[in-house]
Amino acid sequence: MQQTPLRHLALSVDEPEPGLYHWMILESEDAMKTWFVVEASDDAYDTFSEAWEDGASTLRGMGDGQYGPRAETAEDESADPVLETGPGVDD
Repeated sequence: MQQTPLRHLALSVDEPEPGLYHWMILESEDAMKTWFVVEASDDAYDTFSEAWEDGASTLRGMGDGQYGPRAETAEDESADPVLETGPGVDD
């Protein structure tokens, strides 16, 4: 059975105010150049560790425990590559 690719996900903890920690799960769909928040804690945590552990638990729940969080569809391997620079792109 062919699986779709793993999603590019990252866990981060932010401290917007001293002593208040929030976790965020970030995702990139462009070779990890740009990241956007896909999920974040609503409530603040008293410690970095508490925020990290709860965020990690949420991240683990986003996919199959054996194969991880997968994209919903496979990439089209026959599609032309997306150019970031070059003729017609920089114009």
